[in-house]
Amino acid sequence: MNAMSDSFFGDREGLRDGIVLTDGRDTVIYNQRSYCRLIQGLIAAYTTASPAEAAACVEAHRGYFTGIDDVLSASLESHGYPYYYAAVELYLGVHPAPAGHPELTGPPPDSPEGAALYREVEERILCEEGLREPFEWE
Repeated sequence: MNAMSDSFFGDREGLRDGIVLTDGRDTVIYNQRSYCRLIQGLIAAYTTASPAEAAACVEAHRGYFTGIDDVLSASLESHGYPYYYAAVELYLGVHPAPAGHPELTGPPPDSPEGAALYREVEERILCEEGLREPFEWE
């Protein structure tokens, strides 16, 4: 995962954590940079993509991440947890991915053998990169 630190998600690129979105009733902090890096890490962990290919895939979908710009869009995206599905859909272009897809390398989190693995992979990515949770509700 160290290859992620060399990706295009440097602070100078405009993606940032701590974006406060509110509608007067609900408030969510959208950690855009962390979300992009998490998705990039999940692509590399769950598909045959290299870290560089995962970075290129996320970069190609930059509009997906910048389009989360209000409480409703943040709510819809945050309820897509586990983020495995967003990562696989961005990489493969299909949701859900067909069972046994040749580019998938691990079981999905909704399978008995995949739930614990997913939690472990996500926690590792967040910890190694010093990332925040993608969405923090206040």
